[in-house]
Amino acid sequence: MTENDDRILRLQAALDGELDAMSALELEQAMRDDYALAAEYRGLAALREAVRRHAPRERAPQGLADRISALAGPVEAEGPTASAAILPFRRATPGPVRMLALAASIAACGFVAGAGFMALRQTGASEGVATGLVADFARAKIAGQPFDVASSDRHTVKPWLAGRTTISSNIIDLAQVGFPLAGGRVALVDRIPAPTLVYRHNEHLVAVTELPFAKGARPLKGTETVDGYHVAQWSDPNLAYIAVSDMDEKTLADFVTAFRQAQNPASERPAP
Repeated sequence: MTENDDRILRLQAALDGELDAMSALELEQAMRDDYALAAEYRGLAALREAVRRHAPRERAPQGLADRISALAGPVEAEGPTASAAILPFRRATPGPVRMLALAASIAACGFVAGAGFMALRQTGASEGVATGLVADFARAKIAGQPFDVASSDRHTVKPWLAGRTTISSNIIDLAQVGFPLAGGRVALVDRIPAPTLVYRHNEHLVAVTELPFAKGARPLKGTETVDGYHVAQWSDPNLAYIAVSDMDEKTLADFVTAFRQAQNPASERPAP
């Protein structure tokens, strides 16, 4: 086995959750020291998610479906016995019909949970989403790799993100107001790749992740502090935005104002 093979196996094991705690810590440290390894990990994660979302799914063979239907058929009742006896209590063993009902219940629970995660992705307002994006921002900063594609040209960043996410990113040019575009990367929100734009202000960075926004949902707004980083949230009719930054709160507010004004130059200006 070559060194590259071992590298790929370690990354795939990490994505599958198969590494023990010590190995996971060692790999995380390795990704901090090796920018290429960190980028390869994020690329594999985005590829796995794209395959999961878009690859065709095979239907169950008809023979298997027929056998399941046969198991769910009516069960003939046993005839009455000649005499009655008191038997010790035994927990009933689930029959085929009960097992199918249990499977249906589990599937329904899974559907409800999935719907909840979809709502989470649509609004992007959950505390868990913000916390995850803060952790992603901190890891990228520690690894010295805050973006996967480094460019101040939105015509370079936008097609790069378009090929790796299902969301059409809204890239705003803010260089004239002191926030030049530095690049872009892919963030995983609930295991779904989402475009993230990285802007620079002096020695500080702000990463803006764009998520689908549910129609009729309450507009997002406000700023909070999570693990020492400032997080701002806002939305328009189509997208929700979560900005994570190591800038001070006032500078982040100035960035959000400039971003929203550049989005809607002829509409009502958002209050600072």
